[in-house]
Amino acid sequence: MKKFLFLSAILIAVIMSACSNEDYKSYVPADSKVVAKLDFKEFIAQTGIDQEKLFKDIVEQYGDDVADFKNSGIDLTSPFYVFMRNSGSELVFGLVAKVTDKAQAEKFYTKSSKETLSKGADYDFNVQQEAAVAINDEVIMVVTKDKKDKQSMERTLTRLMGKDFEGSLADNKIFAQADGSTSFASLCADMSIIPDEALEGAGSMASMDSKDFEELRSIVINLEGTATDGVCDFICSAKSDNKDMQERIEKSRKAFGKISDKAFSSFSSGDMFGFAMNTDGAQLAELIKDAINRSSNEDMKKMMEPMIEQVSGILSKIRGNVIGVMNSPQDFIIKAEGKNIANDIVDMMNQSGMGGAFGLTSTSNGYSIGGQAWFGYDNGCFYITGNENTAAQPSKVMGGPAPTALTNLMKDRKSVIYGNVSMLKDLAAQAGGNSRDLKAFDAVYDKIKYITLSYK
Repeated sequence: MKKFLFLSAILIAVIMSACSNEDYKSYVPADSKVVAKLDFKEFIAQTGIDQEKLFKDIVEQYGDDVADFKNSGIDLTSPFYVFMRNSGSELVFGLVAKVTDKAQAEKFYTKSSKETLSKGADYDFNVQQEAAVAINDEVIMVVTKDKKDKQSMERTLTRLMGKDFEGSLADNKIFAQADGSTSFASLCADMSIIPDEALEGAGSMASMDSKDFEELRSIVINLEGTATDGVCDFICSAKSDNKDMQERIEKSRKAFGKISDKAFSSFSSGDMFGFAMNTDGAQLAELIKDAINRSSNEDMKKMMEPMIEQVSGILSKIRGNVIGVMNSPQDFIIKAEGKNIANDIVDMMNQSGMGGAFGLTSTSNGYSIGGQAWFGYDNGCFYITGNENTAAQPSKVMGGPAPTALTNLMKDRKSVIYGNVSMLKDLAAQAGGNSRDLKAFDAVYDKIKYITLSYK
């Protein structure tokens, strides 16, 4: 089944077959708390990927298992939907795709997965320990759960294919928001889906109480992806119908300003990862202090108070661009514009005992942490790096030419995280990625140069 799922993912990105019936959407559970819409037709259109080259490369790599793509019986001009819902104390995950020909879809499944389908009254299915698949005249559904056993998986599949869930999909605002997007990828998530035990575990560490849980669960997160000029750009936003939480969300937005042009010269086309933001550290410090003060755990607040004051004092000295580049776990540098905070960090580490524990020593132009990281102040910026050579000349390490597609995108943003797709591919290969799988997507790598994530 894993092989079938992988081949299906490839199939999604390749085939186009027209059909207008949208009844298949009704199989998305009406009580879903997370819904993602994946429109691969729009993805191909926005990126300009050469479908014929992609299809040819995939067939060459995977042979007979994918030779029947064009007769898969799955409609890829219609979006795929991924959902998440609660079932008691369990989380249920699923994928819904439209079927144009049940017989062809079943043939594609059995050939690619090397598994057989059992006959049901209204659909045919296969249930395994990890996942279950069902196919009827309208839809193919793949389901999995966080608590896996075969009998439970089959019961869940039966309920979902029978549309045995409360409410109406037409009334589900999460689905409506994801489905109404014109992006090639959109996701809407209601944080009320977080299980009690997960919140309680995190709450014990962060001194959260029931009021904090209520506010956290009131958040709805939205993520949308578009592609242009070789960049797959994802924008995230959050909102809440809880007044206190919405006020905190708005405060967090105000702590950031638009990234200034000065930051752009810090990036080059050879970077693997990078990020940029423009922030007022004093406002960030107030947000952190407010979060601590809201805690109901007085002992925890008393213990953290001295450190929080020190951290707040340090953050208050940062004002302007905060930028970072990483090409390996050791080869990274982060810079923050503002006043010199290196000595403040040294004082805090020494007072807490961390200085001795982590091997803090002074160098000719800054400080070293056990010979693994170096930090200091240079040319109006605090810096920290994992490369000793970089620490010797921190003002010379980062520099253009910055990729135009990235700088154009950054001009309208308050924060951007980006990854270089070609270098990520190299990293995957070095980490033991299947070279056959990597080569099959050369047509994608030819068109997509960067993946970015911004907070709106």
